Amino acid sequence: MACIEKIYSVSALVGDNTCNANCSFCAARDLRKDATKHNQMPYTFKSALKLSARYGGWSLSLTSSGEPTCSPEAVTNALKDYQECAIQGAYYPNVNLFTNGILLANDSFCGEWLPYWKSLGLTAIAVSIHNIDEIGQAEAYGLLKYPSFKKIFDNIHKYDLQCRATLLLRKGAIDNNIKYEKAINCLISNGVHNISSWCIGNPDGTYNEYSPNFLDRLSIKLWLKRNAKLCHGHVWGGGIFDYKGNLIRLTDYVTKHNPHKDFVRQLVVFQDGLVAYSWIKEGAICLMP
Repeated sequence: MACIEKIYSVSALVGDNTCNANCSFCAARDLRKDATKHNQMPYTFKSALKLSARYGGWSLSLTSSGEPTCSPEAVTNALKDYQECAIQGAYYPNVNLFTNGILLANDSFCGEWLPYWKSLGLTAIAVSIHNIDEIGQAEAYGLLKYPSFKKIFDNIHKYDLQCRATLLLRKGAIDNNIKYEKAINCLISNGVHNISSWCIGNPDGTYNEYSPNFLDRLSIKLWLKRNAKLCHGHVWGGGIFDYKGNLIRLTDYVTKHNPHKDFVRQLVVFQDGLVAYSWIKEGAICLMP
């Protein structure tokens, strides 16, 4: 067992399992059995925030086993808990909300919640992108229609929040270097200058029938190597690239905790209060509820 020297971030599931989409490849579906039916965060959330901050944590991500914006009170309570910890010294310069973006096309919703969340410490909203074509995006989410990307991004910018994108690499959609380059340039042209990308896969980190094949995954890595400059390599794999002044991140969705390493990629706070060193719970339990 190695002595842990760094815990880079905290990821927390908020709200219940309510979702306004119906993805056939939803990786979070297996987590819904642990979802609570109330909007309060488990007490272990504050413990995880303080622990990670003590070991140099710099990023907090709020996500869900459903869609977090469908539980806005839960997002609010999580940010209130974070604000309390930040005042006590557990401050994170990057506080991100991960979302499918559907409700962010609603002006009333954005007007009510986004400025409030910003006042509580939210710094960025990351919209999950399966396809830069809105028809393809709707199909991925199991919807008849997906809102205008421009409307979503404009609403995020309107409240002075950083607009990020999570580019989800999936077979038959964005699955090779040509489609990847087109998607990156399209997002940049829409004012998104911080883009993360990873492959659709299983909750245990393995690939499945929705994942791009090996050669297509390799083509994306080679495109980044040829067209962008590596700024920072992640110790768990992948890294952050500078592409024409824009930040492009390529990584794996999950990392299995290795007890022989001196770092933890993230503390994951599950809705039942369990805290683990990875989304892969086996062998990675940190705090019990």
